[in-house]
Amino acid sequence: MRAFFSFLLSSSPAFSITFADLILAIGIGILMLRILKGKEFYYPKFFLPLVGYSFVSLLSAVFSANPTVSLIDTKELFIFFIPPIAILGERKWLKNGLILGVSLAAFLGVIREVVIRQERLTGFVGHYMTEGGIMMISFLFVLALFLFEKASALNTIALVLIFVALVLTLTRSSWVGTFFGVVLLLYWKRKWLPLLLIPLVAVFLYVSPDRVRERAFSIFSLTNVTNVERLHMWRIGAKMFKDYPILGCGQNMVSVLYPSYNKEHLSPAEVPHLHNNFFQIGVERGILGLIFFLGFLTMAFIGLFGIKEGGILSPEAMGAVAVLLGFIIAGFFEYNFGDSEVKLLLLTVLTIPFVKDYKEVINDKNP
Repeated sequence: MRAFFSFLLSSSPAFSITFADLILAIGIGILMLRILKGKEFYYPKFFLPLVGYSFVSLLSAVFSANPTVSLIDTKELFIFFIPPIAILGERKWLKNGLILGVSLAAFLGVIREVVIRQERLTGFVGHYMTEGGIMMISFLFVLALFLFEKASALNTIALVLIFVALVLTLTRSSWVGTFFGVVLLLYWKRKWLPLLLIPLVAVFLYVSPDRVRERAFSIFSLTNVTNVERLHMWRIGAKMFKDYPILGCGQNMVSVLYPSYNKEHLSPAEVPHLHNNFFQIGVERGILGLIFFLGFLTMAFIGLFGIKEGGILSPEAMGAVAVLLGFIIAGFFEYNFGDSEVKLLLLTVLTIPFVKDYKEVINDKNP
């Protein structure tokens, strides 16, 4: 049963947020039963700043410019139960769920894209940026297993399918995050290997369809419309932060308040969010929320670098570090910490390297 639940936990975010939420609810129920029975509560240490982040989020919602709107958004905080839930799972099946589940979702998504000829691949999650985030996380983690654990046929097929899906999302932030994560993994494998990326990327772009090549080159454009719009968003976001520095303006309030700060009528006139984790969290939850978010990232890195096998990082830890690096870099251009599916998969992947500690020495201190 634990194996089956572990499989569903890591695979469900790629298929359905409703199903993923159901698995999360079951996991929370199991966790509560264990606590009521007096069993030890295990968690990786990066869970602690997430608790602080949740507390600040609740305060921010209560003192929001519109508490009713903001409090509705606090239901996303249940996602932060993932680390203590995943750590009770089976590492093998958490990994298998990601490899098999996400590669199947990628395959079916590519087939659907070919059949209906949509402009950008959205997969089962309904949005190309969400799909890009999921495929970035999965590709980097599976690549680490391929390079440092075993280069199996399954991992090879999964890498190809996930990579194709990632490319077809045309999500530049996920591409950039993936690139830096790959550089790190190749460097750990052989220090000279990242140099191979230069000719490989050049050849790939040469043979790629025009839409992929144009999208890639637009990353460096200073006149690209979406690039310019992001700069405008961040400039306006800085103004909003000055007015709500401690607890922010509240969740879901950026889109409401943005037009009143856009006095120069810069494009875009309206935004759902600021396309940057740090700006968005700072404006919504203030400096306190930002501190806990940075604490989460820092403690995750510290914890992962402490998981070693034979004096070197475990393959899972290497993969999780690469994923976290890719997530942070992608988050400079997209509010991926606000994406439920991406957040579910991210927290699961970050917890996988710690699962062995729970299974091997049940009475050890929290990893």
